Amino acid sequence: MSNSLKPIEQPVSLMEVTVDRIRDAIISGDLPLGCKLSEQRLADMLGISRSPVRDALAALQVEGLVTISPKRGSFVFTPDLKAVDEISEHRCILEKASIRKAIATNHPALLKRLADACGKMTEASRLEDALKYTKGDIDFHNSIIISGGNHSIASSYKRTIGPLMALRTHLFTIMNETLDRSMGEHLAVLEACRSKDVTGAEKLIDVHATHLVDAYRRALSETTLFDGLSTTAA
Repeated sequence: MSNSLKPIEQPVSLMEVTVDRIRDAIISGDLPLGCKLSEQRLADMLGISRSPVRDALAALQVEGLVTISPKRGSFVFTPDLKAVDEISEHRCILEKASIRKAIATNHPALLKRLADACGKMTEASRLEDALKYTKGDIDFHNSIIISGGNHSIASSYKRTIGPLMALRTHLFTIMNETLDRSMGEHLAVLEACRSKDVTGAEKLIDVHATHLVDAYRRALSETTLFDGLSTTAA
């Protein structure tokens, strides 16, 4: 049989690329929690028509990152405590499953990825650069999932973890949540992985996630938490 028939690479749709760009902008804090999203302005910024933007916002609503109201328009989500608690629990289940498998089957790659992420966070903490720190934080947790090597878990994590990542950015950059404890917890996870202490690593992940929920609970008591969030995405 001829070898001229080669597999066709599935092209990435414009809508999928648009989803990724807007998701990244929300998680990084470029589109703040609660801000109004103008389809036309987003389309102009991305250099595309409004149709893929509209479809992307609908997809991001399913992920929990966008809220669409027929009368008011589209907004970046503003999370309630119950939703944050549930997402945090979901995150722990996926990360603990991944770290267990990564320690057993992909140990060297796991350590390298986690160490690289810790290096970024350490430098960001030294510079007191909260946005750079939270990007390293995201790299750290993604490294756990990637190193686990389970594509189904990775897909579920990507679809559902966005709101928690965006909240983390908000707490670090807007609420000035302390970086010191967070940095110590990440380094402790790295050390547990280095010594192949699966139980210790899992416990640390639980504690780390709990601290994020607690930080948000404290933030909710601040009357200024969502000040200025009526801004329209420009």
